[in-house]
Amino acid sequence: MAKTKSKNILPPGAFWRTTPISSQLVFFAGVFSLFACVGFLDLLLQPRYVTPWRLVLTVVVMGGLAAVCALAGVLRKFWIIAVVAFVEAGFFTVVESITHSSILLPANSPVRTQIIILTVGALVSVVAGYVLFVKFLAQQGSRFFRAQTEIALASEIHRALVPKIHQTFGCYELFGASVPSGEVGGDLVDVTGDANCWTAYVADVSGHGVSAGLLMAMFKTAVRTRATDVSPDRLLGEVHRALYPLKTTNMFVTAGFLGCTGGQLTLSLAGHPALLRYCKRSGTVEEHPTLDLPLGILPEQAFSAQALACDSGDVLLLITDGLTEVFDKKGNEQGVEPIKAELARSASLPLEDLFTNIRQVALHSGHQDDDQTMLLVRKN
Repeated sequence: MAKTKSKNILPPGAFWRTTPISSQLVFFAGVFSLFACVGFLDLLLQPRYVTPWRLVLTVVVMGGLAAVCALAGVLRKFWIIAVVAFVEAGFFTVVESITHSSILLPANSPVRTQIIILTVGALVSVVAGYVLFVKFLAQQGSRFFRAQTEIALASEIHRALVPKIHQTFGCYELFGASVPSGEVGGDLVDVTGDANCWTAYVADVSGHGVSAGLLMAMFKTAVRTRATDVSPDRLLGEVHRALYPLKTTNMFVTAGFLGCTGGQLTLSLAGHPALLRYCKRSGTVEEHPTLDLPLGILPEQAFSAQALACDSGDVLLLITDGLTEVFDKKGNEQGVEPIKAELARSASLPLEDLFTNIRQVALHSGHQDDDQTMLLVRKN
């Protein structure tokens, strides 16, 4: 059986349903202005003196009826166009019957003939331009709609890959979430394992959009294949070797890994913001700075790990730089200190509430321009 090639055609009205009201108003104002020009050209064809009231009325009616026709096309109610044509013909018939003004040019004047030829040419050009303009919109609208559909699909995949996390492994409670700055984010928070051995991590892929989301998905897949088999430093090395040949030269990944085996924590940081530890005993927040380069910088890289002490009531926080690289209206960067202060102030809250409070600190400082991701771990 022969296969027919199907075209991805934009569904009727789909483009307009995704267009903001303000943009629609701009379009109809453009149609009005374009066909108001037709009103001026129509008056040029007449050899009589044009009174101001007729000039204004003709221009407004021509532009307004053209906008109504454009709306009818958008709504796909083409019968309205026939009604508009009838109204327009009746309007000008009535106007002609009540207009009495002096003749400026005789019928056989060469100047009048030239004006008519030039005006008709201008009318044809305006109408042809409008038709081509609408055709262009239809074609580009179809491309836009297909692109939006693909982005929406990528966004759904991203939400499935980076769900909110709230789990308990033995004496450790974990909460993590990521809020992308656009439709598709490049941040990742994940946890895998059981009470005896688990790995939790936060990763931040350079850049934004679909390419960052694709590398993020490959990163998660690579991590999950070995997350419970090796230590965080060895795991980072294996993931680096797997991803380095697959990424573009300008992309890299920062990551912060927490591994737990038999209740003992291990930390590995690859170009990632420092881990923050709230110490309940002293009421202070410590910083554990990054140890290694991000993944994907060099063809061959080694990663290190360090034991991490955590007492009962302590809270560990891994974040991405979208929470610290926030700028106010004067261009001042927020930095990590407000995050540390909020962690110390709200450490006793439920982890989900603590997440909300910390993110509100960043949002209060400035607009979110990057993905904002957190992993919180409390030892109970």
